[in-house]
Amino acid sequence: MTDDPPTPVMDVADREAARALSLRGGRPPAPVPGYERAAYLGRGAYGEVWVATDSNSGRKVAIKFYTRRGGTDWAALAREVEKLRYLFNSRHVVQLLRVGWDSDPPYYVMEYLENGSLEDLLRAGPLPVGQAVSMFREIALGLVHAHNKGVLHCDLKPANVLLDHDRRPRLADFGQARLAHELAPALGTLFYMAPEQADLTATPDARWDVYALGAVMYRMLTGGPPHRDDPQSGTLPADGALADQLAAYRALIRTSPRPAAHRAVPGVDAGLAAVVDKCLAADPGRRYPNPQAVVTALDAWRLARVRRPMLAVTGLGFAALLVLVGGIGALLFRDALSTATDELVQRALDVNRFAAKSTAERLGLQVQYKWQVLETEARDPQLRAWLATPGAAFKDGNHGAALDAWLAKRKAKYDPQLDEGSRSGVWFADARDGLQYGTAPPYPQHRFKYRGYRDYFHGLGTEFAEQTRPPPGVITHPHRSIAFRRQIKEADEFWTVAFSVPVWAHAEPGGDPLGVLGMTLDLRGQTRIEGDRERFAVLVDTRPDATGRPGLLLRHPYLERFRDPEGKEELPLYYADRVVAWAKGGEPGAAWADYADPAGGAFAGEWLTAAERVRVTDDAGATVETGLAVLVQERRAEVLDPVAGLRGRLGLGAAAASLAVLAIVAAMWAGMVSVVDGAPRTGVTRLLRRWAGLPDGTATGTTSTNDTG
Repeated sequence: MTDDPPTPVMDVADREAARALSLRGGRPPAPVPGYERAAYLGRGAYGEVWVATDSNSGRKVAIKFYTRRGGTDWAALAREVEKLRYLFNSRHVVQLLRVGWDSDPPYYVMEYLENGSLEDLLRAGPLPVGQAVSMFREIALGLVHAHNKGVLHCDLKPANVLLDHDRRPRLADFGQARLAHELAPALGTLFYMAPEQADLTATPDARWDVYALGAVMYRMLTGGPPHRDDPQSGTLPADGALADQLAAYRALIRTSPRPAAHRAVPGVDAGLAAVVDKCLAADPGRRYPNPQAVVTALDAWRLARVRRPMLAVTGLGFAALLVLVGGIGALLFRDALSTATDELVQRALDVNRFAAKSTAERLGLQVQYKWQVLETEARDPQLRAWLATPGAAFKDGNHGAALDAWLAKRKAKYDPQLDEGSRSGVWFADARDGLQYGTAPPYPQHRFKYRGYRDYFHGLGTEFAEQTRPPPGVITHPHRSIAFRRQIKEADEFWTVAFSVPVWAHAEPGGDPLGVLGMTLDLRGQTRIEGDRERFAVLVDTRPDATGRPGLLLRHPYLERFRDPEGKEELPLYYADRVVAWAKGGEPGAAWADYADPAGGAFAGEWLTAAERVRVTDDAGATVETGLAVLVQERRAEVLDPVAGLRGRLGLGAAAASLAVLAIVAAMWAGMVSVVDGAPRTGVTRLLRRWAGLPDGTATGTTSTNDTG
């Protein structure tokens, strides 16, 4: 049972039957296959509602039985099912699950919402204004959806609004609903029913639901429907002809003062009260034409309610808006630049990685080629004979010139097959006692000079004192020496490494080597890679140098620029510690977007750098580390020059956009101020108010400010 007055179509007999059924608490009027454990919920104009459990899923459902008997059951059921069919799968409507056409009495099964109805919620008293407004809007949206489907509810009241698991309203009980094109009258519930609806000859109208919507909102705010507590409401006849009852109800609504209790509710301002007033207008011509107009007016009120305090702090509002727009713009600006930066950096690193890998592979092939050439020539019988000759006999026999010529011939033969920067500097042959027998180009002054202390001779990774005798040993496998300084002429000093192989007494390795055959590689020459930006290749020795520290820069642009006019200043040493740390990890390649060049000075700043180790393959096919690493570097700032240009263009665009936004916001702000002004002074303002659906303040206006909200 509800606190609302009954729908007029229920006569005394119906009420007595409902009262008896509510007291019986027994079984439902008819069995419903597939459902069990039914419990009585309540009774309405056309029947009673039970709650049951689906035997298969355990889901609770509500079952509405049409118990008035006779053909009326079928008509009422068919009418309600027809409306629910139009609203199938709508979130705003309690869904139909099953129809028992053949049952006596007939029934249909619908969703069961265990939070009950809005009527149940309102028994505890009015709702807070915020909750009431939210509920009001949700119910209005439900009606909008139904009307868009061509269905008019015609009996909206709190008891016909159920609450889902989120306590959001859903429309129910479409027993009195009509399709938009139907002409048959439909009676609602007293004090929720529009006055013109209380007429057995009335044609269904969307404004009936608008009135009921306003009555429901009035009930949520005040605790009772409009006009029910008016002094004249006690004169409504409880019995007699239905037409007389309806006429009395129409007269009551049309002659009573406009309901005003909602205006005294704390939190209800003039705007919200005006929306409710216009819904409850006795004259349908002054009412909102449909629920969508109610939603629009309510949203406009909510917007105006937010706007009013903003108008009081215009300056702060402007500042906050500009800060917000500026913040969003700055975020988008930063994201755009960040994306462009990341793409450019990644693209540059990919290119550098490819260049470093290609350079390292090419250098590795050249190193391997040098060793292969040296090993091939080391088998020459004449060379073995010379190195097997003791120093005194070699000197007495004047073999030095012949050995120099032999070395020069080999140098001339193989150098053209190498890149210009990879051609040999000096070919040399040293005997097992450490004495140098020959060189190409020839250096007679160096013949028989002791070289046994050099790393390329003993392969121990260090340089001993020149006076070290006898030699610490002779290499027994191809070797790349540590770097050492070489100077061809004054002010032209550079790094050099030597590649050397042992010379055996026989064609096949074995025994003690007769000496070494080697060539030097001068690590000078052009390091710059062609292109529009400063980009160059660097060679790093990841093995310890003569000082015991790894990471020495062997080939670098600073070496090309280092020139001591007097030839007195020591060549500065720079070490790439980051490269050494990477090389120890064993990864095949590396790339850094923030590499700091150890040479500093003119090379200070961040570089986009890719690194690759130089490797060769031995005769068994195994990979051999040379200890060298190739770096390809280019300045990060130059790579990001396009981003700098983009930053400038975006900055100008952002400034222009900010000015445009400022102008637009100022214009909109002025427009809003003028639109909300209840006494518009210009034709533009009146036009804007008419466009917004607000009264324009002219004599031809059809409604007052309070009527429109």
